[in-house]
Amino acid sequence: MDMDASLDPIAALRSEHEAVRAVLSNLEGYLNKINFVSSGGLRNNLINQLNEITSFMDKDLETHFKKEEEALFPVLGNYIGIETGPIHVMLIEHKHSRELSAEFKAKINNYPAAGDFKSIIEIGGSFGRLLSEHIEKEESILFNMADTQLSKEEKQGIMEKMRSVK
Repeated sequence: MDMDASLDPIAALRSEHEAVRAVLSNLEGYLNKINFVSSGGLRNNLINQLNEITSFMDKDLETHFKKEEEALFPVLGNYIGIETGPIHVMLIEHKHSRELSAEFKAKINNYPAAGDFKSIIEIGGSFGRLLSEHIEKEESILFNMADTQLSKEEKQGIMEKMRSVK
């Protein structure tokens, strides 16, 4: 981790987004393969691979969301508000993302009994699109606001709070 990301909460969140992007790229690859593979055995193996992705969502992605919700948003909200505007939209998208993630996991767990891979592809695809667009919005709008609005001291406080998020 470069010096910057260890001190600057916005840089740290941006670098976590890179990890999320990599996982979303894997997710898209798996969903495409699951759709086009002809053998049931291969499809089962691919669907099992999705468990790694869901465990990333449960742990790393959830921690990332919490860092934003508990550390960044409250401080940035002092400047731009939380009830309306970009932070409000981000919170709604976090909620939607958590719902899709739970639904995705349920479909994967249910697959051996139901054999319904189409809904895994559909929900996984919705989740991936939502999260990709969400990251774009955070980086192009919210993080830029945070960079310009927040003082060095505020950023340090946010960074300390982020480190304590589990």
